[in-house]
Amino acid sequence: MHVSSEDERLLKEGGYLAKALETVIKVGEAVKADRLLDVDTVHVSGVSYLTIGDAGLEFLRDISSSGARFRVFTTVNPAGVEYGNLNLPVNEAFIRRQMEIIDYLRRMGASLWLTCTPYEFIRPQPGSIHAWGESNAIAYINSVNDAYTEKLPGPFTIMIAIAGKVPRFGLYVEENRVPKVIVKVNARLTPVKAGLLGRITAGKLKGEVPFIDYDNWDKQLLKSFLASYATYSPTPLAVIKGINPNWRRYLSMVDKPDSITIDDAELRYEQPIEYDALFIGCPHASLEEVMSIVKVLEKHGYRRLAKPLIVSTSRFIKSTLSPELINKLKEANVYLITDTCPMVSPILQGLGIRSVATPSSKAIFYLPRLVNVNAMPCSIEDCLESELSNH
Repeated sequence: MHVSSEDERLLKEGGYLAKALETVIKVGEAVKADRLLDVDTVHVSGVSYLTIGDAGLEFLRDISSSGARFRVFTTVNPAGVEYGNLNLPVNEAFIRRQMEIIDYLRRMGASLWLTCTPYEFIRPQPGSIHAWGESNAIAYINSVNDAYTEKLPGPFTIMIAIAGKVPRFGLYVEENRVPKVIVKVNARLTPVKAGLLGRITAGKLKGEVPFIDYDNWDKQLLKSFLASYATYSPTPLAVIKGINPNWRRYLSMVDKPDSITIDDAELRYEQPIEYDALFIGCPHASLEEVMSIVKVLEKHGYRRLAKPLIVSTSRFIKSTLSPELINKLKEANVYLITDTCPMVSPILQGLGIRSVATPSSKAIFYLPRLVNVNAMPCSIEDCLESELSNH
């Protein structure tokens, strides 16, 4: 692998920067990269104490204490608790260790966005180079912006943030981004069905990049589809007709593609009846998603829900809501949480919740595996309407 004279000089100087760069180079050699690329942004995943434990905490402590600092703009994924909120049902030892993790990241220069949807606030340019560790965000900027990033492990993104470089391999190479299979969608998508489409598409492929032929996308459908697709597929890129700014060029590069069709019958599901709570926010809920909930609750006079609704979102979205609205949501039995996610937090267990209904196929995959909470597909609006109408 080619290493520039500037990088050779940095390696000879030693210190934390040289160690990080050496790690990036060794990984690059292992994946047969031809050279290193300068990185525009980094997004670090794996920052919850629930998922990284004491080993991850010690890893971050060691790097931070070495004086290491991030060379590029770096954001971080949701943590295991809401930052600064001591009223959540989480034990003090967990909170203390989680705050320690966040502090080490802050010392190294991370922007503590604590969200899995950095693409809500960063608008990457086509062809720009990024090193992101959160699967839904990776799939989103690859597919919607045609920015370049691979699915990278959390600890490796730390090394990249320090070195400012990433190996050129996989989806950093244009020829690896060309679709191999055309997927025709004959259905009218909803957020739930878009998530099911992601899972089914991934299941029908063997890691190939698909070209998705469907016309009626909106932002919520894209989020749901791509979060699900990246959960079930090893390849976090789908070239989407009319969405990817270079979709026509990619389509012109396709050579004798396979073709499959997914129709509405494959996307059917039954609205659940028995569950402990409703959940939305995997990925973090956008302002539009939050307001769609508000619209239903407002229609029913903010009547208190018999079963709680958990909404996880970013602090940026919550900051746009008035204190009066936040209080109305709280009185209606809506938990509006920021900086964290039930997938990587003991919050649901602390609330005694063992099953949730959710529109997120990603949550349906991870909740049972990470926090032992059963999850089933539902339209939040339909579930809210049903509960409020029968209450």
